[in-house]
Amino acid sequence: MKGSNPFVPWDETVIMGRKQQMEAFSVFLDRVAGGSSGVLLLYGIPGSGKSMLMKLFHAEAQKRGLFAPYMKVEKRDKLDRISKALFSELENEIAAKEPSRADVFSKEGNTGTLKGVIGALEKVMHSNFPGVVFLIDDLDRTRKSEEMIRNIANVAKEKRKVGFVVSSTKRFEPPENAETMHLDPVEEQEFHDYIAKMLKKEPKMGEECIKAIYADCGGNPKLLKQVCWILYDSIRENEKMITKAHYVANMRSMISFLSRDWFGKLYATASQQEKIILKNLARAPGPLSVKELAAGLNKGMGPVATLLIRLEGKGHIIRVERGRYKIFSKLYAKFIQERG
Repeated sequence: MKGSNPFVPWDETVIMGRKQQMEAFSVFLDRVAGGSSGVLLLYGIPGSGKSMLMKLFHAEAQKRGLFAPYMKVEKRDKLDRISKALFSELENEIAAKEPSRADVFSKEGNTGTLKGVIGALEKVMHSNFPGVVFLIDDLDRTRKSEEMIRNIANVAKEKRKVGFVVSSTKRFEPPENAETMHLDPVEEQEFHDYIAKMLKKEPKMGEECIKAIYADCGGNPKLLKQVCWILYDSIRENEKMITKAHYVANMRSMISFLSRDWFGKLYATASQQEKIILKNLARAPGPLSVKELAAGLNKGMGPVATLLIRLEGKGHIIRVERGRYKIFSKLYAKFIQERG
């Protein structure tokens, strides 16, 4: 008997895969707690679970006893505003962990610089300073994100027991004291495991259906969840199996929903020149290199490479190997083709 829909795209308590990333973050925390400092750059396109993973990192750092102020960057935020927001988050953490030190920290004053925030924390905690990990989500939404990364890296060089975790869709030139973590598409087995966890009772999902959904979504966690959510809602109450036939029959309603909820907004961020690139990639049977795209469009490789980097930074496409790109999912490619 069909129950309530277990596939909730906005549910941040259930994550698909990402065990390797959690293990790598645990090692990063060990180094910070042990007295080292550094920067971790987390890259992922929209839907990859980047912000969800940042929140799990936040919870894990707090569980380990470190201070872990988290903030999500808004457009046009500057470093002073980010620093002040992190200071405020630290005020709340200190009030919860060390109430007697909270007023002392507040009186240190919010200088609007990362050095000032760390200095105030060190002064208040003295020898009891356990370490701090600053989690800054979506830094690439700011105009001067490259400059901010360099500033963050310089601060980390000068301090002990200080870590910065910065998430972004756009890729930066990594500073020498930074390590990178990429959220690639989840593996098909990880999607299988997720389905098994969500559908413990009937209706179950057929193997062909699982494979078709995975192939069309390109391993994008959010897209996989959204498609399963729409599909589950579409079946009748007495259905015992969700099949590939159900999936194919509901393709039109899925594309329509995704167009309104995600794809339409994403497509609108592309310039006219970028849309030409997208349409060529959407029609291609596989990934294309810069050289292949440039030849097909009768354009120079330099301008085409620049457009591809911009599209990757906005989350339209993914790089599958050096110099070769494809649309991040077949469903988005289908949407682009239908746009003419």
